[in-house]
Amino acid sequence: MIDGKLQALAAEERFTRLKSDHGYPYHAIEFCLRQTGISASDLDEVAFATRNMHGFSVRLKAIASFDSSDWLRLHREYWKPKLYEGRENTEVFDALLADERFAKHEHYYDFASVGNTFAALGDHERMRAMRLDGVRRHLGVGADKVRFYDHHACHAYYALFGSPIRVDNTMIYTLDGGGDGTVSTLFRFADGKISELARANTVDMARIYREITLILGMKLGEHEYKVMGLAPYATKRETDKSYAVFDGMFDVKDDLICYADGRKPPDLHFHFLEAFAAHRFDGIAAATQKMVETAVMRWFEQTQAKYRSRHAVFAGGVAMNVKLNMLAADAGFLDDFYVCPSPTDDTLCVGACYMAALAADGQDWRKLQPITDAYLGPAYGAGDTAAAIAEAGIDGRFRVEEKVTPARVAELLEGGNVVARCSGRMEFGARALGNRSILADPRRDATVEKINHQIKYRDFWMPFAPVVLAERAADYLVMKNPAIRLPYMMIARETTPQASRDLPAALHRADKTARPQVISREQNAGYYDIVKAFEARTGAGALLNTSFNLHGEPIVCTPRDAISTFLRSELDVVLMDDVAVLRDADA
Repeated sequence: MIDGKLQALAAEERFTRLKSDHGYPYHAIEFCLRQTGISASDLDEVAFATRNMHGFSVRLKAIASFDSSDWLRLHREYWKPKLYEGRENTEVFDALLADERFAKHEHYYDFASVGNTFAALGDHERMRAMRLDGVRRHLGVGADKVRFYDHHACHAYYALFGSPIRVDNTMIYTLDGGGDGTVSTLFRFADGKISELARANTVDMARIYREITLILGMKLGEHEYKVMGLAPYATKRETDKSYAVFDGMFDVKDDLICYADGRKPPDLHFHFLEAFAAHRFDGIAAATQKMVETAVMRWFEQTQAKYRSRHAVFAGGVAMNVKLNMLAADAGFLDDFYVCPSPTDDTLCVGACYMAALAADGQDWRKLQPITDAYLGPAYGAGDTAAAIAEAGIDGRFRVEEKVTPARVAELLEGGNVVARCSGRMEFGARALGNRSILADPRRDATVEKINHQIKYRDFWMPFAPVVLAERAADYLVMKNPAIRLPYMMIARETTPQASRDLPAALHRADKTARPQVISREQNAGYYDIVKAFEARTGAGALLNTSFNLHGEPIVCTPRDAISTFLRSELDVVLMDDVAVLRDADA
């Protein structure tokens, strides 16, 4: 961030190719410095998000590396004895730390300076010193230039200053699985300042959602979105049956969600495992989604009324729940509601930058600029593309076309080809927004099966998303509140009958909702022109869009990544700027 404007942003996983990689982001920092053309000596401040961080998960890269059996082992051997028997068995953590499966991970942090035991990794002072040492060794900056910022304050500052909402008396909500001993906060922007109103570590909604993900046999910490995608398939009967487990469990008190009297469960795994023992998987998913929607909307409504506010922003892991966001966007008690792109821990660093910039500028918030597009990652040139094609031996195996126009891409899409696009600066966050996307004809239901089974290897119930021309949004999306903006696939929408005709493959198959990216030419001309050219050929002003990656891998970053994914799947076309590689010579 330079002078209050975000210049470069990318996740470490895009460079290391380990999905959900976390630790010291060496490669991402190197990219940011290259992109902005500055050296470490030019830095005025280095901002760390999260003050107190337990090192166990980072040391093992647990979210990236653990499978369900590892999480279940922790439940059985640590949490159950601790919560039900009053004994603490930390040996299970030390056994995992000694597991050779995790020894292959590369770390820039010097964990030897902390110690390889659970107790040592839980020492906040040692961990902070290790983090400080990492940035000193890498960038050569002194301790006087390094600051550590509170986890939820970082979420809150990103939620507000990353958004276009700068209205006095805007409420800022955060809700996640935890950070700095907190899972939820309420902040308020008034008189040019952000003030904290409430925080707590007892709002277990994200943690419950996480545990239900594991109970349903999916990957904790990564597949919660699959639970949301599964939820609309349940019947009302199954939903009601499972929701009875949650009904009346949550209340709102002292400006935060809390447990109703006597309803706090003894633990968040075994309790629900037993409670849902005779329930269908889809009913459990639907009830879990309804639990979040009901409690959070009550929280929003009550606090908006109490503080006489009509504007809200939202961040933290729960803010990725696009169905919840749809309810908030359509709520009659809000004039405006906004969720910045990828408001998870991916963007804590941006909140930390806003906090640092605000302090440096003497608390003048007007110097902090909102995020106007998500294309803040690396771009690659014709030389990179040519080198990747040559390295993979593409010539002679597949057809290569040069100077490919948007009209040609639209022709390929209309012909039923699935086209993967790697072009321009990479978007940040979990949503592919055109520059690292797989695109397809949204009119073809067969496209869904093709992408699921031959390319992405994803679960059958998961919906795809549409990219919609801004001028066609009203044709396809039900816009109850015209003030709501939809640039980043962060808010779901109900859809019109015309959407069911023009883009059925890009809608949720059960409830016909969409998670749209509404795009204008000003946002991304090359991407927009492809959609516009497709509209000229077919009359449909949208495309099916999904992230350019194989299941379990990060979204592609480089032309080399793009071609590797093409070769390991059945993609029809990979488009790198204006160079296309086609699998079918006759396409």
